[in-house]
Amino acid sequence: MPSNATPAYWGKLLESGSRGPDVALVQTWLNAARHRWPVIRPVVVDGRYGTATATAVKTFQQLAGLRSDGTVGPVTWDALYAAAQSGGAVSGYPGIRLQQGTEGAAVQSAQQKLQALVPGLTADGQYGTKTREAVRAFQTVEGLTPDGIIGPETWASLFGL
Repeated sequence: MPSNATPAYWGKLLESGSRGPDVALVQTWLNAARHRWPVIRPVVVDGRYGTATATAVKTFQQLAGLRSDGTVGPVTWDALYAAAQSGGAVSGYPGIRLQQGTEGAAVQSAQQKLQALVPGLTADGQYGTKTREAVRAFQTVEGLTPDGIIGPETWASLFGL
């Protein structure tokens, strides 16, 4: 998989109150979009869709010519991806450790990278036992601590950053 392939939209709307690695990925991409639109206020990448994230999303949507509702659905997701890609942040660490039980687009992106190394791994966005074992094998080969968790070091190594 090319490192800049668009992650699958998971069908759930990201909005105030949402949590998890997909929110952190959106927050990362919002910060990257500031290279083009500095008026977007920076957000803390914490995986929590609070007021600051909703405000940044609304500002982004206005600037991108989208309906400004403060939620991230397929259209906003694609526009954020394009903005982050032009700023070189598409493969940036999503800000939250990925581990067993985590799900979403950030997990699927990592699984797609791992598929080249671990035949038979399914890129379904669900961080299960097979993904954990694939991560451990990758970490071992890369000389990282084989804990089966994708943190900043494993992410950087996986995406060649």
